[in-house]
Amino acid sequence: MKLRCFYIGTIALAVLLLHAGRGWTAFSEDLEKPCPKFSREGTDWIATLIPRGKSTSIQIRFHAEGAEINQVAAKEYSEAEAPLVNWKNFRSDFFIAKMKASAPGADVRFSIGSNYFTTATDLWAPVSVNDRTWGTTSPVNVGLKDRTNILTVTLRDGGPLDADGKADGKIEFICGPRDSFWGYAVGTLFIRFFGIFIVLGVLMAGMIFSGKIFQWTEAHGRTKKILVPIAPSPDFSDTLEDIPGIDPATAAAIAVALHLHSGASQPTLSGNLSTAGVSAWGHFGRGKLMNDRMPVFNRVQR
Repeated sequence: MKLRCFYIGTIALAVLLLHAGRGWTAFSEDLEKPCPKFSREGTDWIATLIPRGKSTSIQIRFHAEGAEINQVAAKEYSEAEAPLVNWKNFRSDFFIAKMKASAPGADVRFSIGSNYFTTATDLWAPVSVNDRTWGTTSPVNVGLKDRTNILTVTLRDGGPLDADGKADGKIEFICGPRDSFWGYAVGTLFIRFFGIFIVLGVLMAGMIFSGKIFQWTEAHGRTKKILVPIAPSPDFSDTLEDIPGIDPATAAAIAVALHLHSGASQPTLSGNLSTAGVSAWGHFGRGKLMNDRMPVFNRVQR
């Protein structure tokens, strides 16, 4: 149990350090600066980019009613030009849309939409011409069935949201879709932190489930056991009971006689005694002696 807690704690610490290392970049250089590519589709413009904190590309569509969009481009600010703008809250960066109004001083409904936006996404812009302070344009956020959110704002040629400040039939609108950085950062950290434990829990559940399957398979005899028969040991009890009884003294006398007979010295051709020559009778006597000793020995032990 202690070892398992140690492993889980080590993994959690590594994940926190990894996210912390990435998070420090949010307070210094913008390493995830979006680089949008623009294309035109009919009267609309489309920006394709990889926003901050995301690994896949998204599309943002720009549309205008009451004016024709001539160009949409990325707007870059230096720290001195917009010191009051926190770029970390603008995950898709800033845009400038140049439009031709139907008449000088006319009103234009400008909309920007993407399935990347949420109901909490706001549209910010400079509050007035040549002002470094940014604020919300109070757009109308409408969610569609295909999970696309469209932000719509009303612009007036020569109005406070027109960057050129002139009612000349030309509108320059600088804006940026805004999502709270801290809400995104905390939400992402929360999801990924607890996601580690969810993944480990699913992995542990899978291992326990597979172990139960193996136990069930073993218990229900899926693997057949091979039984090797063992031959029974010979039983000499009946044989020994059939042998007629003989007293130990008689058995000893017979053994001594056979020994003397088999080991008797016999003369050789040279007249010397030799024990090398043993008759067939001697061999038979020795075998008989050994066979008789066994039942006598067993009975003595009993």
